Amino acid sequence: MAIQDLAIFNERVRSPNIIIALCGLLILFDGYDLIVYGAVAPALLGEASWGLTPGMVGRAASITLFGMLLGALVAGTLADRIGRRKVIIGSLLSFSVMMIGSGLAPNFLIFEATRFLAGLGLGALFPTVTALIIEFSPPKRKAIAYSIALLGYLAGGIISGMLGMLLIQKYGWRPLMIIGGAPILLLPFFIRLIPESPEWLATKNRQAEANQIANQYGLPNPLARPVGQRQVGTRSLFSEGRLLPTLNAWGIHFCSLLLTFGMVNWLPTIMNKMGYDLGSALLFSVTLNLGAAVGLLIGARIADRGNVKIVVAGLFLLGACSIWLLTQVDQGLQVYALVALAGTGTIGTQILANILVGNLYPVEIRGTGLGFSLGIGRIGGMIGPAIGGAVLGAGLAPQWNFYIFASVGALGCVLALMTLLYPKKAE
Repeated sequence: MAIQDLAIFNERVRSPNIIIALCGLLILFDGYDLIVYGAVAPALLGEASWGLTPGMVGRAASITLFGMLLGALVAGTLADRIGRRKVIIGSLLSFSVMMIGSGLAPNFLIFEATRFLAGLGLGALFPTVTALIIEFSPPKRKAIAYSIALLGYLAGGIISGMLGMLLIQKYGWRPLMIIGGAPILLLPFFIRLIPESPEWLATKNRQAEANQIANQYGLPNPLARPVGQRQVGTRSLFSEGRLLPTLNAWGIHFCSLLLTFGMVNWLPTIMNKMGYDLGSALLFSVTLNLGAAVGLLIGARIADRGNVKIVVAGLFLLGACSIWLLTQVDQGLQVYALVALAGTGTIGTQILANILVGNLYPVEIRGTGLGFSLGIGRIGGMIGPAIGGAVLGAGLAPQWNFYIFASVGALGCVLALMTLLYPKKAE
């Protein structure tokens, strides 16, 4: 009876909205597992038996992002070769196991190793899920559909901050890491419900399967586009007039990921160093993500009207201005408002930048294009946390982090405006 019920359930849920919701749930796990590090960083510094310095804590964050870099580089190309579904399932299993390993680590060396391996899975998941969302979204609602799914990322950040406030002072940082491995319990659920991309199947001469899935989910049948007719793989990112757009995409992701991970990993610690108690500092992390959620939905509605490049540029500028203003205001509701705007201009920018970059590539190389762009961008993501550790380790005023991040936001604005020189989609 249970099998029959599940079959009926599967028939009822075959809607693109369900796929977007499932991807949003995957991204929630991704967001929690990555952003939780910012919540546990102050507690790690207080781990007496490990004797950590700010530089060591920043190094562990950067090592995680290096793993994400490698994961994104490999997974993007792999997803274009073997399909989105297999890579998503493998990534979910990988990072879940490693998050549990981080929570049980007996020393900092093993902690760093498990963070690196978790980064591989997290890095592989994000570009692959992004490609799947784009390919299951209605043509004129891709930005809003993707943004709604990416609310899962922000929800993960909010949950990590709230659990940090509830658990860290009483139970320490380990439970927060172990909770990050909970997705492994839902692995059978995702294996059952995540389909393959019809557009990807069509590029592999599997038109019958592509049409079947498209019909099941109410999507138009994808055009038959055999891979042999077009160049694929890494070289395709630089051919057919894509050299400058590809380099531009890398620069945008470099800036957006530096800002995102710099702020996410160090905001609670920076605010703590500026005089706020730990509970208030963690509340800033929640505010950052809430601000990103509200601003992102507004930006996505505008982006779906054909203005994604302008929106990304504007969000970069918003982030630069609000982060700089945090050095001028030190109390009251103004600080929380600026942190919320900074969330829109950092995390929100990163999310919509993925749509911008995805539109630069056709489906045959979308996974490769997103994977490499996000992978190269992870270098910026590694530098962001390292900046925080270096500034605090050198004894400089914590506001120097904000000066640096604001400058990066201004550069990102310029790079986003440069994409106006390229076609909307390099078909």
